[in-house]
Amino acid sequence: MKYFKNLYEARYILISLTRQDLKNRYRNSVLGVAWNFLSPLGIVVIIGLVYSVVFNTPIKELIPYLFSGLLPWIFFTSSAEGGAISFLSSQGYIKQTQVPIEIFPLRASIVNFVNLLISLGAFFLLYIFIDPGSFGFNMLFIVPALIIWLFFCSAWATISAIVNLYLRDFQPLQSLVIQGFFYLSPIIYKPEMMDSKNFQWIYLLNPFYYFLEIIRGPLLGKEIPNWRTWVICIIITLILIQISIVLINKIGRKITFRL
Repeated sequence: MKYFKNLYEARYILISLTRQDLKNRYRNSVLGVAWNFLSPLGIVVIIGLVYSVVFNTPIKELIPYLFSGLLPWIFFTSSAEGGAISFLSSQGYIKQTQVPIEIFPLRASIVNFVNLLISLGAFFLLYIFIDPGSFGFNMLFIVPALIIWLFFCSAWATISAIVNLYLRDFQPLQSLVIQGFFYLSPIIYKPEMMDSKNFQWIYLLNPFYYFLEIIRGPLLGKEIPNWRTWVICIIITLILIQISIVLINKIGRKITFRL
C-alpha cells in the first residue's frame, strides 16, 4: 500500500525529525527529561488531594487511579493538538522537498508517545511504593494497550492535520470538544459513581472509556478488561487508520496549495 511504502521510505527522516523535536523540547532545560516525571506527578498529587476529600476516597487509592487515566489522556490530547498543526508547522519541509507528508502527523504522535513512556516510569516508581502487591503478570497487557493507543492517536493526528488544512478553526474547536470529553470520561472519577445515579450511559456511549479501560487495568495490575472492550478499541482504531490513509492518499502533494 502506498501509505506504508511512503512511511518505510521516509523512516530515517521520521526518526531524525523525532530526535530533533525531543532535543529541542529539553534544550536549555535544567531538569530536562525529569519534567516528564515531575509534571504529571505534580498534577496528580494536587488533584488527588482535592478529590480525595470531595469523593471521600483514600488518597493512596485515588492517586494511582488518576495517574493511570491522566497519562494516556495527556498523550492523546498532545497528539491531537500537535497533529492538527503538523502540516502547517512543517510547510518549509513540504514545499521545498519531496518528503512524504505521511510522516508529519506521525512525528507528532511518536514524540508524545516517547514522553508517555518516560512518564510511565514516574507512575511505576510511585505505584511500587503505594501498592507493591499489585505488580504482576497482568501488567504485561500494557504492551498491547500501548500499541493500540499509538495507532489510535497517530490516526487521529493525521485526520486532524488534514481537516485543519481545510478548516483553520478546527484546532481550537477540537480542543474544546476534547476538553468536554475529559469531563465525560472516567478519568478523575470512577464509573461506579455514575452507576449509582443511573447515568452509566454517559461513559458506556463514550469511546474514550474503552480506551482508558484497556490501559488503566494493566497499569494498576488489577482485573484485565474483557475481550469486548479490546475489540471495540481495535475496531475504532482500524476505522480511524483507514480514514486517515484514504484522506492522506487523496490530498497527496496537492497539500502545497493548502499551506
